[in-house]
Amino acid sequence: RLAHVSSRSARASSRSAGASSRSAQAGRRAVPHYRYMTDTSDGRRTRPDGYNLVDIGPYRSLIDALPAGQRALVWIGDYDISTCSFARPGTDIRLALTGLAGDRKVAGYYIADEADDALPAYGGHCPDVVAQITARSRLVHRLAPGAFTYEVVTEPGNFAAFAKATDVLGADPYPCPRHRRCDWTQIPRYIAALRAAHVARYWGVLQAFSGGRWRYPTAAELLAMIRQWEHSDWQGEQTFAWTFAGHSLARHPRLRAVLRALNRGSIKPSLAAAGGLP
Repeated sequence: RLAHVSSRSARASSRSAGASSRSAQAGRRAVPHYRYMTDTSDGRRTRPDGYNLVDIGPYRSLIDALPAGQRALVWIGDYDISTCSFARPGTDIRLALTGLAGDRKVAGYYIADEADDALPAYGGHCPDVVAQITARSRLVHRLAPGAFTYEVVTEPGNFAAFAKATDVLGADPYPCPRHRRCDWTQIPRYIAALRAAHVARYWGVLQAFSGGRWRYPTAAELLAMIRQWEHSDWQGEQTFAWTFAGHSLARHPRLRAVLRALNRGSIKPSLAAAGGLP
């Protein structure tokens, strides 16, 4: 599903989610309203770490079985940059969402991951991708009013083009490459680009994986990423990923401890400044 991450390494809720606030710039570190772990549909696994959104397909029985306090961010198929079309046609989406409309366990729908790589300026051949994402978002709104739509956009230069394509935009700067130090200018650049593009609602995607040209960060590095995002107007955090490229976050308890502290609002400023853990 997230093959775009691998390919990128190879070649180098709702509308009432709330008005954005500059409080983080004033020094207040609020817990992101939405907290989403990628690539596990087991809400009981992620709930102890403070996640309230679960990565799951359009399966009502599984969605309704989620633990109390958790809701689904429903994955409904990616955009295929090789064919310039969605993996699931509109007829499939209508069928899948008809049975989910009004389900209070559904927070939103994840409709595209890094589809902006399809634009010709970034090596793709799909000039209509923005219009296609926008049309898919509108279809979801018609079928499931009240739920938000979500996409991840990977290139800062594309934030303006996709700013209104979905309700929420995810930005995924991964600052820590394999065998090198982290680039601590990357996340601030993305935040500046989000503001310049007037993206109203956005989430930050946190690097917590190893694969391709990226590595697992240390706990202190992950903490530093979080501190940079806290100076933005993020309304949610997406953690990538529970499993990826044969690696599992389950085997990295110190990273999970940092994420748990973020999601519970228990990172202590004094320890964060020293690079320590709560």
